[in-house]
Amino acid sequence: MKPCCRTLRTIARALAPLLAVLGLWTALPAAAAGLVDQTGRAFDEAALGGRWHLVYFGYTNCPDICPTSLFEMTAALDLLPEASRTEITPVFITLDPARDTAEVMARYVQPLGHGFVTVSGDETSVDRFAFRHRIVAVRNVHQGANYSVDHTSSVLLFGPDGREVERFPYEMDFHEVARRMAAHMAAAPARAPGG
Repeated sequence: MKPCCRTLRTIARALAPLLAVLGLWTALPAAAAGLVDQTGRAFDEAALGGRWHLVYFGYTNCPDICPTSLFEMTAALDLLPEASRTEITPVFITLDPARDTAEVMARYVQPLGHGFVTVSGDETSVDRFAFRHRIVAVRNVHQGANYSVDHTSSVLLFGPDGREVERFPYEMDFHEVARRMAAHMAAAPARAPGG
């Protein structure tokens, strides 16, 4: 292959995630290999199916937005009737896999309760999975060991079919998030027992 073709291919690969976020590229893998939950089980697109999931992408070293978002997720879950609450799995996916190991993340969410699933993995897999769900992250590693990660701070609701149902912006009050989750769940077709 000519050097210019290799260069163009490299540039195209580098730009693919950004283009995907903008809706101009759809050639990303359907699932990101290399993601695992806190128990070591593989986590991919299929893991978001079968039940409701409330998903947040962030990082444990975040000083304010991430802990606030996770707290508000649990506050919204607390407002749901118990029967609905047990149908939703909250998920925290790191955007800082260099520092957020499975052990670190499991300890971080433990006080929140609600059976949080935490997800980490190699940086490439994390980035592909995030970009696929229109989450943008910039790791400011030039800041040194205590670097920050700028990122999209929406909370995503996925239905039992594994598709995104709604995206709740950071500014939305948890009472409204709970109201909307309940409405989506009430409108969804009833599942067969054990289904």
